[in-house]
Amino acid sequence: MDFVAQLNRLLEPIRVRVRMLICRAIVSMVDDSKAIQIVQLNLTKDDVKDGIERVQNYGFTSKPLNGAEAVALFLQGNRDNGLCIAIDDSRYRMNNLPDGGVAMYDHDGNYVKMTKDNGIEIEAPNKKVTIKASGDIEIGNANLKKLVNEEFVNIFNNHTHGYTLPVHPGTPNTPTSGPSVSISSTELTSKVKAE
Repeated sequence: MDFVAQLNRLLEPIRVRVRMLICRAIVSMVDDSKAIQIVQLNLTKDDVKDGIERVQNYGFTSKPLNGAEAVALFLQGNRDNGLCIAIDDSRYRMNNLPDGGVAMYDHDGNYVKMTKDNGIEIEAPNKKVTIKASGDIEIGNANLKKLVNEEFVNIFNNHTHGYTLPVHPGTPNTPTSGPSVSISSTELTSKVKAE
C-alpha cells in the first residue's frame, strides 16, 4: 500500500473533526428560562442540534428571534458537544454607525446608540422609556427631583389667574344666599406660598 494513501486514511478522521469544529447555523428555538440560555440550531437542512448552550458576554443578554444567524463551536469536532458563541440578526441590525459607534437594539426599533458626534441617543418609537431608581436620578449637574421641583415652583410662582370662588351655604361666617367672593391672583398665590 502506498504510504501517502495510508497516511491520508489515518488522517481523515482528524480532518473531519477539524472541519466540524466550527459551523454557521440558523436559530430555530431559544429557551431563556435557565441559568444559561439554550438554543436549537439548524446546522444544515437535515442537521438540527438541540440543547446547545449559548455563551453571552457578562452584563449583556438577549433573546434572539427564530431565523437569526449563529456561529457554533463543537468541542473536538463532536457535534454532540456544541457551544453557541455568537448570534446576530441581519434583519434588524443597525448599520452605518460611525467609526467607534456602539448600539443596543431590538426588532421593534428601540435602541440606545452611542457615538462621538451625538453622544447617547435613546429611541423608543412604539413604547415609553421607563427609568426606575431607589435614589435620585441625576441629569447634568443636578438630580431629576431637584430639577422637577424647581421647575414646578417656577411655573407655579409665575402662573397667575383671577379666581372667583363661590361661598358655600352652611359655611360658618358666610351668607347662605350663595354670593361669590373674588380673590386676586396675587392673594391666591401668596396664600398658597404661605401654606
